Amino acid sequence: MRFLNCGFVIGLGLMTLSCQPAADTVAPILSLTRPAVTIQSLRQPERVEQSLPLSGEVIQRLAVLNGWLYQLEDDTGQIWILTQQTAPAVGEQIYVEGVLRYEPIVINGADLGDYYLEEEQRDISEPQ
Repeated sequence: MRFLNCGFVIGLGLMTLSCQPAADTVAPILSLTRPAVTIQSLRQPERVEQSLPLSGEVIQRLAVLNGWLYQLEDDTGQIWILTQQTAPAVGEQIYVEGVLRYEPIVINGADLGDYYLEEEQRDISEPQ
């Protein structure tokens, strides 16, 4: 079982809400052509603010103020994705493009921050 990194959510300044997703909220379906990068390869400062494609399985999701967080996993690791759309279902395989962000979380002078992706587009299948 995996658990939410509470510091990450606190660092984003988000509050969790107990709510039901709107039935008519759907992420855009798109025709994607860029091959996905590995999650492990994202943890580099020079990639922050770049738009990057990822693919993997949704392993957690969490409603937050003004959107959703969902955790995507591939063979190399996991990353949280922030979206304004309803999060995909746990267990769903997806392809997503988004801007890589870094959220610093400084505790006693140590930066315990983490990387996350701000979703721009999502598809339920990988590109050919």
